[in-house]
Amino acid sequence: MIKQTPHIPAAFEDVEVILLYVEAAARPKVAELLQHLASSQYKIEVITLTAEFMARAVQQQSLPLLMICQNLDHALALNSKFGLADCNLFWLPAETQGWHVNQLPSKHQVVDWRAFGVIDLLLQLVQQQTQAFQEKLYAQHKLALLSNCLGDLSLTLSPQGNIVDINLKLSGLLQNHGITAMGQNWLESLHIPSTTAQTRMQQTLADLKHTHAMTRLPPFPIQLENTVMMVDGFVGSLPREESLLILRQVASWESHEWHEQLSQQTTAVTLLLINPDDFSDFNRSHGREMGDQVLREIIQGIAKILRNDDFASRFSGAVFAVHLPDTNEQQGQVLAARMLQVLRTQRFSKSKVKLEFSLGLATLEAEEQLGEQSQLELFRRANAALQAARSVGGGKLVSWQPQFDANILANLDRMSGKFSEAPNDDFRLMNLQWDIIRLIGNTHSLQGFSSQLCQLLNSGLQSEFVGLYLPQSGHLTHLASSTTNAEVAVQKIHSRIQNSISLQSLDSYETQTNTTLLSYQNIIIPLTTREQCLAILVVCWRPEVNLEIHKSSEQLEQISPNLAAALERIILLEQEKNRNTSAEKDNGDGHELIFKSAAMRTLMHQVQLVAPTDATVLITGESGTGKEVIAEQLHYQSLQPDKPFITLDCSTIVGHLIESELFGHRKGAFTGAINNQPGKIAQADGGTLFLDEVGELPLDIQSKLLRFVQEKTYIAVGDQRVRKVDVRLILATNRDLPEEVTAGRFRADLYHRINVFTLNLPTLHQRGEDPLLLCRHFLRKFSQQYKKDISDFSETAVYKLQNYTWPGNVRELKNCMMRAVILCSGQYIETEHLLLQQHKVINSSVTTPLTNTSIVAPDLSSSTALNSDHCVQITNLLANLVDLASQQTELFSVRDWLEKQWLAQCLDKWGSLYQVAQRLNQSESTTRRRFAKLETQVFELPLLQPFSEDCTQLFETILRNQSHNTFWQTIEDSLHSIVLQRDISQQHKAKLLNVTQPTLRKIIQKTQSVN
Repeated sequence: MIKQTPHIPAAFEDVEVILLYVEAAARPKVAELLQHLASSQYKIEVITLTAEFMARAVQQQSLPLLMICQNLDHALALNSKFGLADCNLFWLPAETQGWHVNQLPSKHQVVDWRAFGVIDLLLQLVQQQTQAFQEKLYAQHKLALLSNCLGDLSLTLSPQGNIVDINLKLSGLLQNHGITAMGQNWLESLHIPSTTAQTRMQQTLADLKHTHAMTRLPPFPIQLENTVMMVDGFVGSLPREESLLILRQVASWESHEWHEQLSQQTTAVTLLLINPDDFSDFNRSHGREMGDQVLREIIQGIAKILRNDDFASRFSGAVFAVHLPDTNEQQGQVLAARMLQVLRTQRFSKSKVKLEFSLGLATLEAEEQLGEQSQLELFRRANAALQAARSVGGGKLVSWQPQFDANILANLDRMSGKFSEAPNDDFRLMNLQWDIIRLIGNTHSLQGFSSQLCQLLNSGLQSEFVGLYLPQSGHLTHLASSTTNAEVAVQKIHSRIQNSISLQSLDSYETQTNTTLLSYQNIIIPLTTREQCLAILVVCWRPEVNLEIHKSSEQLEQISPNLAAALERIILLEQEKNRNTSAEKDNGDGHELIFKSAAMRTLMHQVQLVAPTDATVLITGESGTGKEVIAEQLHYQSLQPDKPFITLDCSTIVGHLIESELFGHRKGAFTGAINNQPGKIAQADGGTLFLDEVGELPLDIQSKLLRFVQEKTYIAVGDQRVRKVDVRLILATNRDLPEEVTAGRFRADLYHRINVFTLNLPTLHQRGEDPLLLCRHFLRKFSQQYKKDISDFSETAVYKLQNYTWPGNVRELKNCMMRAVILCSGQYIETEHLLLQQHKVINSSVTTPLTNTSIVAPDLSSSTALNSDHCVQITNLLANLVDLASQQTELFSVRDWLEKQWLAQCLDKWGSLYQVAQRLNQSESTTRRRFAKLETQVFELPLLQPFSEDCTQLFETILRNQSHNTFWQTIEDSLHSIVLQRDISQQHKAKLLNVTQPTLRKIIQKTQSVN
């Protein structure tokens, strides 16, 4: 085990010097012993015993000590005085008679140094043991230095995988689990919340037993008490087949942050590196010019095979990188194999040359994409796979395997991915491409996309200025830009660009490289798609960075088609959005503000009174009642309707990002903060800030919001300056804030500050005839949108609508009308077009709701060979399970829990999923897919334990019966009947059965028809 580097006393540094301890150096026997030793090859040094020196010597308990004494009593006295019981000690007594060795500690020995040859053997033994001890100290010292370089967390595992040693820091992080970790299985003690990581770690340790090579560990998470820590490191072999893991922490999250980020990363991502084999020989034979032409043809060939969201670029030299988002390893292998086949058969340049290619592929699962190092880790794996493909002669596709990380220390140069003379630049440009891919996939606002793109390019290309210009209204319009410092003459650059580029020749404009703009060297790149130039991208550097311009020019030209396609998509989306907005305005006033009811007239009168003031307004009401629309009315009827109206939904932002989103952040305030970013408060300066679902704010953010409400001042994250703004604050919530204050989830002082003027929105059910008025409004709107000639509702449909409570309020009504218009093919909306929640209808006579009498659980005994007692037990089990699940705050799928128990019993009986599929007469792929999906579901409710035991007994009985291949369908039918009889909402029923609403309706129809 690696411990702190031990202190080596100076007296032990030269093994040719033998230390002889004595209480008093002037004793006659000391002189006699020294005379006896004079003929030996060793130098003897006499050390007078002192408490301080002996304390240092005693620390080195395995180091042999030589000590002179008078007799047994003197030895026992010295042992007691200096605490020598645990030392490896040789006594050299003046009197050798009368010694009783059993009175000495077990590590002490008595030597008759006067006997012939004894002293020489003793000194030789001391030399050997001292040398071995010093070698051990040196090894520990080197290991400690290695630990400091590689990581400060470490543990040693036995051949069986049990922890035999753990260092203090890792033990402290694990807290109670660290105290009890010794002797426990390492997987159970470390609590790795990832089955993928567990499997990979087990595979790495298994390979280590065969290779005995130091192996790099890919990043994996460890669940601590309240946090999740991401670590990586190395593992190596020790004597006795033990394994040493040296780990370092690379990131950490609060547990809830980890799960939130994990839920956002739902798909795998794959990287493919492609390299034509022996391309340097090709350049020497055919010349650099033809080589460059072939490289251009290769990237064109790659682009033809890619899907819309894939992204290919020339990474460096003759290596191409293909980013495959939302692609697992198997899908990536299929695409890569097809690419290899196409590239092999393609003939390049006028000489029709054929080439062989090496491909390296690597995948990061969703849970591996968390942390700052994920992009570099993905590239490192793909690079290792590419090197493996090259090492076997090329012409191969190789996917990354953990074994590639073996002997990592011996192969650092080969594995480094040094494709050019500046590998750091290569990695930086790779990260830039990766960031642009994410931006393209996640941004749908033209202004947001343009601003973030300029910031990314400015940081990634290390330039002075990046600007994006759009041809509009007969001239180039500045859309967005980013600079590194305030000294850049931005307005002069804008003016020069707009005056130097003609719109008439824009579609045929070609990339201008290394031109001079003011005092800068620059690149001007047209973003062209479908032979139309959508925008102009300008990047400027200081004059001395010519090499940077050449490399960046290649990168930008490769990604420009992707940027152009993204711009075209976003522009089309915004045009469609504008058309829809115009259509809504033409259809009349805002639909949620169509009303006749007294409740809404009262509310709007209050809006007219408070809107022209600067008072803080709190809007309360159920979800879907139109709180944001009322907030907009407050802004547009205020004294500053032309100023910004900024909305922030507090319920949709990850907790640790809310502060940055609200108050903004400075560059470098946290990992990923590459630029200064204004928050919503700064964006709303002079106008209105609407905080929707303010009841969801964490308590620590509430305290900072309180200061803003009181003083209209704020401090950005990572900044120390206090900024003042003029912002009108409107807040909304569907929670009962006084009850939240009582429960301690909302600050009382903040509540009193924001509760200046409260607007309570009525539910749609409380608005009299307004629901039917809104229904007809949406009927006209969606009929026009979907080009249908629908006149009105039938009388029975009107009756059904008037007797419905609309629990989802206006939002539910709008969606209901959209479905009805889509389903209707005639002139009138009928009742069958109105898919309403049946339990929310006031008068059930207008519908045909499901009642307990209409559904009867199937008779298990008629469809199976079970006896009546077992049938009763199974029916009762299903009913009790449904009741238990219905009582939980968060419902779980009873069907999935039962099926998981059933398949587990089948697998236990027949041994493999292949046999399970055969016995149950199912497709093997279906069985495997269903089993894998159920394995990912965790049911942690303790009350399920007795049900699990009952299921085990009943399913064992069933599996002894010959009708087991049809039994699960019978169980499902019975469960459907029991769930449908419960007096719960349709959503809850669907949740218990884990089905969609349309599937639930089919189940209802099927059950009713059977009965």
